[in-house]
Amino acid sequence: MVTKMFDDAPLPMPHVPAAATSPAIAVVVPIFRHSVLLSEAIESVLDQRGDAQIAIILVNDGCPHQETDRVCRDYAMAYPDRVTYLRKPNGGLSDARNHGIRHALKTWPSVEAIYMLDADNRLRPDALGNALQALRDDPAADWIYPNIDMFGLQWAGDYGGDYSLLIHTAMNICEAGSLIRRKVFEAGVFFDTTFKSGFEDWDFFLTAAAAGFRGKNIENFGFLYRKRAESMLADSERDAEAIRSELRKKHKAIFSPRGLAALEQVEAPRYAICLADRDEVLLTTDPDLGDQRRIPLAEFEAMWWRTQTDNTQHHCPPILVITHSAVLAQLKAAKLLHGLLWTMERRLAQRPFVALELQPQESERLSWIEEDVHGIRELNAAMLMIAPKIMTKIMRDSSITWGGGVAAQPCATPTLSIGYRLNHQFFQGQTPYQAAAHDFVALCSQFRASPKRGALDLNWDWRRPDIPWRSRTHEITRIPTLANAAYPRVADGATDVGFVLPLVEFGGVERVALNTARAMKRAGWRPHLFIVDADGCQFSDEWRDTFDSVTFLADTDFATWGGAGSSYIGTDVPDWSRHGDQRDATAMLAWLDVVINFHGGAISGLMGRLRRFGVKTGLSLHLNDHTPFKRLVGNTYLGLAFEHAYDLFLPCSQQLADWCHAMGVPEEKIVPVLNAPSFDLPETSRKAIDARRGGMDAKEGLKVIYLGRLDQQKGLERLIGIVDLSQTEIPSVQWRLIGKQVVSGNGARLPTRIVQMIEPALTDPEELAAAFEWADVFVLPSYFEGLPLTILEAMRSGVVPVATDAGAVSEVVRHWQNGVVLSQNDTVIEAVEALGRMARDRKLLHKMSGQARQDMQGRDWDSAVAPAMARLAAMLEAGQERPREE
Repeated sequence: MVTKMFDDAPLPMPHVPAAATSPAIAVVVPIFRHSVLLSEAIESVLDQRGDAQIAIILVNDGCPHQETDRVCRDYAMAYPDRVTYLRKPNGGLSDARNHGIRHALKTWPSVEAIYMLDADNRLRPDALGNALQALRDDPAADWIYPNIDMFGLQWAGDYGGDYSLLIHTAMNICEAGSLIRRKVFEAGVFFDTTFKSGFEDWDFFLTAAAAGFRGKNIENFGFLYRKRAESMLADSERDAEAIRSELRKKHKAIFSPRGLAALEQVEAPRYAICLADRDEVLLTTDPDLGDQRRIPLAEFEAMWWRTQTDNTQHHCPPILVITHSAVLAQLKAAKLLHGLLWTMERRLAQRPFVALELQPQESERLSWIEEDVHGIRELNAAMLMIAPKIMTKIMRDSSITWGGGVAAQPCATPTLSIGYRLNHQFFQGQTPYQAAAHDFVALCSQFRASPKRGALDLNWDWRRPDIPWRSRTHEITRIPTLANAAYPRVADGATDVGFVLPLVEFGGVERVALNTARAMKRAGWRPHLFIVDADGCQFSDEWRDTFDSVTFLADTDFATWGGAGSSYIGTDVPDWSRHGDQRDATAMLAWLDVVINFHGGAISGLMGRLRRFGVKTGLSLHLNDHTPFKRLVGNTYLGLAFEHAYDLFLPCSQQLADWCHAMGVPEEKIVPVLNAPSFDLPETSRKAIDARRGGMDAKEGLKVIYLGRLDQQKGLERLIGIVDLSQTEIPSVQWRLIGKQVVSGNGARLPTRIVQMIEPALTDPEELAAAFEWADVFVLPSYFEGLPLTILEAMRSGVVPVATDAGAVSEVVRHWQNGVVLSQNDTVIEAVEALGRMARDRKLLHKMSGQARQDMQGRDWDSAVAPAMARLAAMLEAGQERPREE
């Protein structure tokens, strides 16, 4: 056979095949510029003890030193039954290793495992025997990797303990000099030849791990690593960040927030949640997962002490949480547990302790407050989260006053209290648990009395502990976003969808979000609510039943709007969206499959980052706002400014969809989610409406209703004019004004006569249905709109809408067929004339009422949301991340 050297000169290819032996191990030695040291490496393999036959494959990777060729030839001739010499053009370290590996696989079916030995390293006599025995003894181990004992520059590093892919993402814990099972290569895992600057072994083992293989460290491997002041590894460290960037791109699934959280849950749970009422400890990252570990307190104590002897071989959850099983149940029922754990962990960056206090309240409103209770008052903690290593400091504190800082009588340690008000139903008649701080003091006392405490003063290892990440694995999951805490949620196969809103106060946008979420939940997806610009919200049963979790961003630097140093087509672009600290907000959402922004304003600025993590992003659009000079501005324009960061635009009407396309949004990115009535009509209400519409009586007079916000956008002064003029012109008219009274846009308050007519806002479906059942006509004289839900709800109940031509109103209201469309100029006069005509012509009113009901048949949220879900599902299935640079 012949091969071409790097200078293309054909030379005989020395290849002395092994004799008819059956080696169990093949040692591949790639060689480039190590001709003088090579003999040491070869001799160390020839000197291996044990029963296993070993074949050596020397791969000359186009080395320019003639001495390399002579040394290889000499050994191949001297040991023809043990040494094979392969010569190839220079292709780099990975290519040379692959060349030798493929030769071994093809030549010796008996080979169980392949060992990578660099030409300047050595092995102790029992190294390969020890490693092979470890492989044979543990079927779950796919490669055996060593501790690092260096010579030259002397140093010894301990890489012991269970293999952790999570830690492997943060540091290269597996030396290339590992014994690797044959099946790893037969599965198609080889060294990537594009990695020519170093860390190719790191990439190889990450690839193997991604394919389902796992490594194992053994204490007595016997690997000797030559360390010099200047080496290829030194060059690699200089380019480390660039190489790590390539690793992250190649192994995106592992390095993503979702991938890291899944590894954390399995390998290194973040929280040790001590249940004081049960003497049990829950080891978990995501408390919702069914395969979580729950162990006795005594077992946890032993686990914790194993981590205190400075050997970095053992793991114990770094964050301790003290609470009561009833508190966990209450927070889960309230859908708050994950968001609260995340917020408390973020606050640990500045505090040694963060406490949660729960307060019962009657209303369905959620609200919270953060307060420094340092030396101010007694701490009534339902949950106490303790920063990493605080327990170690307490155990090493020999003073008799160590407990004074956490005893909370009053609290003398810098402690942040997060107070939450929950509905009484969550406490089920129980007195709220408030003793977490006291139970923590008791736990510390128990640990301090342990006979193991004396081990803190001893050094147990002669090697340097070299996996510092073992004690701070919770920081690894923070790396992708650089946040103060990764969100403690682990993907479990369901499709998780995040709904981002600035606030939840039963406005139109919130109702669209709720109904979109309900439709998705009915289809099997899992909705999550994220409130980014409020410290409280209305959270009724229908919201709680719909959303799997509710989380507050709780970032004082964030504002939906404001602080704009630039604008896009006349709309302010909030500074936070471009220059703000987005790390925590990104972490809050990066674990999701889909994120939909519902008027979150500045939150658009992080959508590009989310897309790079594989999250699909959508923007729900409802209307163009108007300036006092009637210029179009608002969330729609901000969406256009960040168009590249969104996968889908989800306008509420076809008219708004056409506007998006005209403004430059690609057609394939626009999927209308057409508004539908925001609540299901109760069956009893439906029957009552049927009876009402079937027996319209002119003697009753014309019943007219306004239902909604009483603000400037809705045409408040127009409404007042219509009410006043109609009462003069139409004696039989009856009015009901239902909504929340606000100050009008010009600062003038509502007239007393109008205030006296106003009824409280309605949110209950039966109450809303009853209000529409009462009415004949619904009036909405808005200046600007999207596609108002109240119009659709009114029409479904046979109430004839009389509304201005705003937004997409004319998309559903057909003039004098199912309603009346008013101009923006003579709105009051036109409205009163329309009301007068319907008051006089009851047959016309009855006909329009029937047409309105007919037009709303089949208009529901399941049908409206289905196209968007189908598009998102296809994108998730195809993995169309399509990252773009900002």
